[in-house]
Formats: sequence, structure tokens, C-alpha cells
Amino acid sequence: MSSTPYATNIQQFLAEAPKAIFGAMSHGFISLGLSATPKTLESYISEINIVKNALSDFKHEPGGVFFEYTVPRVGGRIDCGIVLRGVLFIIEFKTGESAEELAQYREQLTQYVTDLKNYHFESYDIPIVPILLIESMGEKMIKFHLSHNDNVYDIIAINKGQLADVLHKGLQKEAESTPIDFLNWVNSPYCPTENIIEAARQLYNNHTVEDIKRSDAKGENLVKTTNKLMDLIHQAKEQNEKYLCMITGVPGAGKTLIGLSVATEHKNEEHSNRSVYLSGNHPLVCVLQEALARDAVARKKKELEEVLSHIQDKEERRKYKREHKVLKTEVTSEIKQFIQMIYLWRATYLKGICLQGQGEQTQIVRDKDYDYTGKGETYLPYDHVAIFDEAQRTWDKHEHAKFVRSHTTMKNFPDWSEARFLISCMDRHNDWAVIICLVGNGQDINHGEAGIGDWVESISHFPAWHVFGPSQFKQAISVPDTIKFHLDDDLHLAVNLRSIRAEKVSQFVDALLVPDSQEAARLLEQIDRYPIVMTRSFDKAKQWIKQNAREGQRYGVMASSKAQRLKPLAIDVSHSKDMNVTAWFLNDKKHIHSSYYMEDIATEFQVQGLELDWACIAWDGDLLYDHGEWKHRQFKTIGWQKINKSYLQTYHINAYRVLLTRARRGMVILIPEGDLEDSTRKKEYYDSTYRYFKNIGIKEI
Repeated sequence: MSSTPYATNIQQFLAEAPKAIFGAMSHGFISLGLSATPKTLESYISEINIVKNALSDFKHEPGGVFFEYTVPRVGGRIDCGIVLRGVLFIIEFKTGESAEELAQYREQLTQYVTDLKNYHFESYDIPIVPILLIESMGEKMIKFHLSHNDNVYDIIAINKGQLADVLHKGLQKEAESTPIDFLNWVNSPYCPTENIIEAARQLYNNHTVEDIKRSDAKGENLVKTTNKLMDLIHQAKEQNEKYLCMITGVPGAGKTLIGLSVATEHKNEEHSNRSVYLSGNHPLVCVLQEALARDAVARKKKELEEVLSHIQDKEERRKYKREHKVLKTEVTSEIKQFIQMIYLWRATYLKGICLQGQGEQTQIVRDKDYDYTGKGETYLPYDHVAIFDEAQRTWDKHEHAKFVRSHTTMKNFPDWSEARFLISCMDRHNDWAVIICLVGNGQDINHGEAGIGDWVESISHFPAWHVFGPSQFKQAISVPDTIKFHLDDDLHLAVNLRSIRAEKVSQFVDALLVPDSQEAARLLEQIDRYPIVMTRSFDKAKQWIKQNAREGQRYGVMASSKAQRLKPLAIDVSHSKDMNVTAWFLNDKKHIHSSYYMEDIATEFQVQGLELDWACIAWDGDLLYDHGEWKHRQFKTIGWQKINKSYLQTYHINAYRVLLTRARRGMVILIPEGDLEDSTRKKEYYDSTYRYFKNIGIKEI
């Protein structure tokens, strides 16, 4: 079904009679829920004539005209659109002009344009001029103003005689714009720029990863990898085999999205097909569980109200409402079936077991004397498919063994890494099992993380298992010949999907943190429609974010967990461990603990794996640029101290890498001025970093 009942090139539109155009439109009205009445005929003829008159100066121009366009899968009909050269003009025809009506019309038009930018693939990067055309309105001055960085002009309110003037001025403003392919625009697919929270909501609502991917060749990689995993799961089940699948990819490539897609695929199926998404990232799990629960409760309440609206008897209505009460606790419990914390899952299967043998010969077996004697299963994992997100961050053998020995009665627990124990749990299945490891890089920020090599070393102790992985995995890790390794490059995600407009941001951040000023400067010049600016003023930073963020776009302030001397600016990370992370990411602007208030500060530990639209990154003296290299420091009561251990320096750099890659639309970096009277906040601690950023080309606001 077409998104519009009428779309044609400018020449054809000008050549056709208004009634003929209306006749062509009326054939598509039924599918859009419209009716071709005498009143609609009159109004459409008027609108068609207005557009014809305005386009008479452009009869030889490439482009096109459409009416009653519906953004795919989003809804809301756009009255009229004109594509001229490299500019899209969106027109809403209205009759009233009271203050209340104008506010309503503006809100409606703003929503249409925002939907185009967010869900319409061919509209992501083109200039859009929204026009509110009120036929009887007095003539007003035409002003073009860009208040945001998404190439959408502020709404221009005009009368019917000013449309041609707007078209001329719009083309002058965007004289350098790339021409728009009109047919491509009209036929553009639905393609949301989802963040992980919105994507999880859609997956939970029985969409597939194909529904929410980017609809271009790069997005196809996401679907290809997901389908490959589904095929491998089916194959393992059919052939009673056990597979370890390694999924690699750059930050923001969609690894978590793939994991959630697999986990939700079988949520309504029988026990033998169950999958579980496991993460050691507590904030990520909490936010996803809460977001899905809120969304599900809202949908269930809406469904309940719909049923109640058809029950006339008050007593029957009360009874039905009482019997079908929507409880968030029940909804949350359902969601927790397939999104769980890895440490809770691991703890479950440390029960009901005992050890046989010693050292490398140690085996974990079922404890026949375990207190539980019911019909439930304590030894075998409930799930046949386990998805481990950020699998490279599992504990090494020293950290894991120390933890188990101190938290259980197994004081002789062997030197097994977390990966080896997790594999051993899934290996308990007598028939089939699949482990999916989602492997990132450059974001390890905790001591004791073993890395992906540990999974290879661990799987060598389980000879029945097959390993599937891409070339990137095999190149990074030495895979012994004894392991049954199957090469499959469909298991690698090479493209950052986090921001449609900023695929080079991750590369820029990498160069910035090397530090490589020349490469960072080169990459910064290539970043388009993703503003990266800096300031010395916290007030200016907050003002910039608020000016750029459109309605519904989330923003907040982040800083390194070691940024201890930002307190005089009211940027205090000392309470970040106790912050309400679900409120920060999910609550609206009315809630003081939401990110919008920019009072609660999130660190790398709260935001890893999650995203904002706009971010303020507060940069303290803990990471100090000095003569071509970074100085790593941590603050103690008496002042700053050097961080000398190389692995701690790596964690420190990665903390800033996490912070600098959280924003999907743009960011401002706050570098304080320092204080001449405060030895812990000397100007030199900040000025050298400021000059480094300025030399790279980061614009100061």
C-alpha cells in the first residue's frame, strides 16, 4: 500500500487539471480512511491551486509534489510536500488563526517533521522547511531560522500568497544541498534510529530485529547475524549438539540488540526452547527491565480500558476490572524470565553441586545429598540458550575462584574462570545447548576481567562443543587446532549503528584518546550533522543542550568516576553509585532525579551499554593532557596522585571512551576554568586539555 494517494513530478502536476488531480487522489482515499465528499473536493481544489500557483516559477525544475503522505508505521497525514532540488518543504493547510489554534497546529506540524527525521530513512540528512499555511492570515515577514542541528528549519507561518516566496528563499538558503531523488523519498522505508531501550520495547512487543533495523545495506548486517544465530540454534537442537557462538563488533554495532532479539524470540514458547539474556551490567539490566515493565503495564491498562468501555453495567465493570487488575509486579516477573543479571544466574547453578577430584582434574557433578527433594530441577539450567553480553568482561580464574570460595561452602573450588564455570553449567544438558557471547572491545573498565581469550581456553576443557566465530575473532585470539572451530563472518558487526549521522564518532574518540591530534582533527572534519563542541562554563553547556534537544530527546550530564574535583561546579560523582539509574534514564522532566534535571551525574558505570540523545561530558583533572600524552590521576584527600599501573590506565581511558560514545545526536565537553586559589583545581590542570581540544578543531561555544 502506498504512503500517499498522489505523488508525481512537478511537470506532471502543473499539467494536470485540479479536478483530475483530486480524482487521482480519491482512488487512494479509502485505504487512508478518507472520504471524497463535496466539502473535501472544495478544500483540496483550493490547496491544489495554491501549490500550482507557487510552483509556476519552477516548472522546469526536478522534484515532485505529494498530498496526504503518511509516515510509514507511524501515522499522521502530512497535507502536502514539495521536493525541490535539495530541499523538502512540508505544508500544512489550516483555516483558523487564534492563538490556541496556532499553538495546536504548530505542535502537530512539529510532530510530523520530527517523525520524518526519526523514522523516515530518506529524510535523515536533508533540509526540511515546515510551512503552516493559513489562507486568510495577514502577510508576515518570512524568516528562516535553524534552532537545532538536525537541518530542520523553524516553522514558517504564511498566507496563500507567500508560498512561492518561501520556496525561492528556501532554495537560496540551501543552494549547496545535494539534490533529492523524489521517487526514492516517496518510497522510503520505515527506519527508526532506535536507542537500546526503544529497541527492547519493540522486541518485547513481538517485533523482530528486522522491523527495527536500519533499512540500508549496513542495517542488513544486523539481520544477517541474527538469522545466522537462529539457524545455529535450530541446528544445535536438531542435531543434539552444543555450540559456542562468538559475536564480535565495534561499539554501537547492535550486539546487545541481537542478544535481546534472540532472548525474546522464544519467550512465549515451550521450556525446551527458552533463551535468556545475561549481563553483568547492573544499570543496563535494571533500566531494560523497568522500561519493558512500564511499557507493558501501559499497554495492558489501555487494553483493559478498551474492554471496560464496552461494558455498560457498573457492577459488571467493577467486577471485570477487579478480576483483570494490571499488576506491575506480575509484568516485571515475566520480563525477568529472559533478562537477568549474570551473577544471579551463576549463583543459582552454584547450588546443588559438589566437587570431585583436585586441581585440573576437578569435576563438578550433581550433589545427590542436596537438601531439595522436590520435582523441580536445580542442577540443569532452565534455559537451553544463554546469551552473555560483554562476554570479554567475565572474571579471570583468580577473581572468580576467590569469589566462589568466599561466598559458598566450596573452599576448595578450583581455579576456574567465570567463563569456564558458565560453560560447565550449560554443558550439564544431556541433549543440546547454545552459548552466545557478545564481545565488545575497548570498554573494559573493571579489574579482573579475563578477555575473550579465556573463553577459548575454557572451551578446550569441553571437547564436545563446537565454536563458531568470525575472522576478527580468530585473528585476535590464537585458536588451538584441537578446538572444533567454524569460521563464519556473518557473526561480525562492523558498522556503528548508534547514530545515523555519526558513524565516524567512535573512530574520532579513539584518535582523541590515543592521543593522535592529527588523526582526530581529520576525523572531526568528516563528522557531519553530529555537533561536538566544548565550553568552560557549566551554565553554557546546559543551555546549549536544552537549545539543541527537541521534545522527547533525552539529555544529561556524565563524568568519570574519578572526577572528584568537579564538586565546586555542583557536579558530584561521589553519589553516583547510589543514584536511581532507572529514574535517570526513564523518568520525564518533572522528576528531579531524571537526567533532564542535570543534577544527578552518571559515570561510566551507570551509562555503559545505554544511550542519551545529547550529553554533557564534564572533564576533570583526572585525565590530563600534557605534552602529547595523557597523565592518569586519582584524587585522594591530600591531592592528586599518579596512576602508574598500565592496566589501570587502560581502564581509565576506556571510562572516557564509554562517556564520549553515549550520545546519539551530539555532545558538549565541559572543561572547567580551574581556580587559582585551589591547589586541587589549578588552571594548568584544565588549560592544557582545553588547548589540545581546541587544536583538534573542537568548536568552543
